[in-house]
Amino acid sequence: MSNLSRDQIYDDVIRTIAEVTEYDPAELNGQTELIADLGLDSLMIFEIVIELEEKFDLRISDEEADQIKTIDQAVDFVVRELAVGK
Repeated sequence: MSNLSRDQIYDDVIRTIAEVTEYDPAELNGQTELIADLGLDSLMIFEIVIELEEKFDLRISDEEADQIKTIDQAVDFVVRELAVGK
């Protein structure tokens, strides 16, 4: 998984969030805020975290998940974690 480009990771994150939330992926972008814009509760955010952990084979702590407010921040986190895992 660590040979993915940022664009591929971005697309995967968008797709994952769309699947969990049932939003149309076209409605989502990097600046979309998970709570403020999508109105996600902690259970939905937890589901997204689990899906991202499985998809990218990484671990996201509760503290790290709490810091992720936008889709771009989620993408940046995955990019950093995959780079560290190389």
